Amino acid sequence: MPTETETYEQEYESRFAWRKTRQVGNLKELAEITHSNGADPLKAFPVLFTPSSDDPKDALRWSILMLTYEATECYIFGDFQSCILTCGAVVERILKLEYEEIHGKLPKNREWTLGRCIHKLNWTGARITPEILELAKRMIEPRNNRAHALLEHSDPRVASMGGSERGIEVLSSGHYQIEPYRGDAKAVIAVTFEILAQLYKGAS
Repeated sequence: MPTETETYEQEYESRFAWRKTRQVGNLKELAEITHSNGADPLKAFPVLFTPSSDDPKDALRWSILMLTYEATECYIFGDFQSCILTCGAVVERILKLEYEEIHGKLPKNREWTLGRCIHKLNWTGARITPEILELAKRMIEPRNNRAHALLEHSDPRVASMGGSERGIEVLSSGHYQIEPYRGDAKAVIAVTFEILAQLYKGAS
């Protein structure tokens, strides 16, 4: 009789081992999308590595770096909805960090979501350029569709199919691998790394 460890090892093999080839392909694709910045975000954006301190800005930098790692791993492992949500959190925290660098604490009169950060904060004097704001705006719809189930209400059939940009791979005659929201994740992670690169690539 197999031990508990052997049982879980067998379950892991049956559920995940076959995906390795696809995940290696995702890693290659990610490197192409991010111009290799996604392979190791710490090496690409070392300025985000900060020591532990009582400064919220240091905590934001660290969380941006850690969430960037999570976003890349979600993409590699094919967890595309999680990738979209994580990228949305990365960009929201970038905006909050850059605002606080110039203006201090965020205003306390409301909850500062991604959309509100883009449209309602004063970016005068900050490194957030109109180009970066336009990139960030491209995050809102896919992020909100996944975070708040907006697509499920506006177009339930498309949502149930995994979005209009889902991945479809033919495995054999009559057998397909469907990857919900793959296309949205590809677009969103490209935008996220473009923003990261504009602000933090080569920074010291």
